[in-house]
Amino acid sequence: MQIDREEFLRYLGWKGQETDESFQKKLDGAAQKALDLSSPRSVVRKFRLTEDFSLFGTQFVLEGKDIRTHLAGCKEVFLMAATIGAAPEKELLRLTRSNTFEALLFDTACSCAVESYCDDICEDLQKNCPTALTERFSCGYGDFPLQAQQEICRILRTDTQLGLCCDESFLLTPRKSVTALVGITARPAPEKTHACKQKCASCKQKCASCKKADCAFRK
Repeated sequence: MQIDREEFLRYLGWKGQETDESFQKKLDGAAQKALDLSSPRSVVRKFRLTEDFSLFGTQFVLEGKDIRTHLAGCKEVFLMAATIGAAPEKELLRLTRSNTFEALLFDTACSCAVESYCDDICEDLQKNCPTALTERFSCGYGDFPLQAQQEICRILRTDTQLGLCCDESFLLTPRKSVTALVGITARPAPEKTHACKQKCASCKQKCASCKKADCAFRK
C-alpha cells in the first residue's frame, strides 16, 4: 500500500498547476500520517456467477446493465470488501475541529490509501489466478446500485470479519472502506508488467467503464 503524489494531487482536483516545496511537504506529511494510522484488512470470497447474474448459493442478484456488461462472459467472480480501519476516521474528526486544510489533505490521503490497498488485493488475486481478471467494480459505479453494498457486507459478514458496517443510507463505516466485485474471465492471464504501468492501465480502465462523465477524478 502506498500513496502516489500524482494520484494524491489528482484526487485534490489539481490540473497540472505547479506546487512549491512547502505544499509538497504538507502532501507528504498527510500521506505518511494516513499510512501510519491505517490498519488494512480485507475479506474476499469466490462465487459462481449464474446465468441470471446472481451469486450461486445466495439471493444476491446483480442489478444494473453496467455491472452485467462488465462481467459478461464471466462464470465466476470474487466478492471483496476492504478497509483501512477506524483510526484514520478518528484523526480526521480531530483535524476537522482544528485545521480544515490539514483535514482536507488527510482525508484525501486516506482515500488514496484505501484505493491503493484495493489495487494490492486485486494484484494478488491476479497473481494466483490462471486467467485474466476484470477491473474491480464497486456499488455506485454506473447504474450498479449503492444499495448492493448492504448485501455484500451481509454475505461477507464484514461486521464480524472487519468491523465494517453498512448503514441505512447504504454508506460504509469506517468511511475509508470499499466493496467490489472482480470478474474471472476465460482469457489468458496478462503478462507481468511494471507495477506503475499496471496501475495506470487500471485507473484508465475504471474511468472508461464508468458513466459518471462529470466526475472530478475522471482521467
